[in-house]
Amino acid sequence: MGNEMSIHRRRIAGLLAAAVGATMLAGLPSAATADSSPNTAGVRPAATASPKAYVDWLKAKADAGDGDAVEYSKQYQALPAEKQKKYLEYINDRSYFDVFANAVEGKGAARTVMAGGDVVVSSGGSGPEATQQGGGESGPEAAGSRDMWASHWVKVKYFGLEATRVTVKTSYRVKGKNTTKVYPGTAWHKNYIAGTELTHTPVDEWISAEPADNAHSETVWTFEWWTGIEDTGRHRVWADYSGFKGGYLKT
Repeated sequence: MGNEMSIHRRRIAGLLAAAVGATMLAGLPSAATADSSPNTAGVRPAATASPKAYVDWLKAKADAGDGDAVEYSKQYQALPAEKQKKYLEYINDRSYFDVFANAVEGKGAARTVMAGGDVVVSSGGSGPEATQQGGGESGPEAAGSRDMWASHWVKVKYFGLEATRVTVKTSYRVKGKNTTKVYPGTAWHKNYIAGTELTHTPVDEWISAEPADNAHSETVWTFEWWTGIEDTGRHRVWADYSGFKGGYLKT
């Protein structure tokens, strides 16, 4: 109960600190530029003015250390010219972000297809049944224990290109059917939406009360759109002795 209250207080603080708005997820260059950082004037990012400008922006990301940007640029340039232009329109349309930010609640996977199949928002979870026995520790407490993990992700694709993806992961220990320990959770993202920024709070983790007895990890993402509008999304994953049980991302 204490952990839940702490999470809600943190969420409220985040909502007060950042209003409503958004963008798709992922690592932006560490060095802010006029094309990569949010634009409070509401002017469309120069990086999306043309396919060439967008390719140049991806190259700048690659030069800043984003190795995946090289492959992404190749995939983008492989699109027909008309789709390259349409892609730039899609990534500046915030209505698709609204679907992204509320992609899933509860168990299982979800998939939403929009714009005649050009835009697809999907989510899901994964995790092995178990890793090593005892997590490398010894002693009676570790005997018969299993260290496990589970993750939940949400992503958006335009013409098959994964522009934004967020992931939260929980790592934990079970003994029999009981969750005995939860390790620090982790969260990461990628993003190829020019003019947007994505950050997240420290990941919280806890074990829910019986009979659920699930390991939980949760973070709150802040999405900042190039118009200066912000939105927050609470991202959670939970799992037990059998593995991944559920997850969601919602505003």
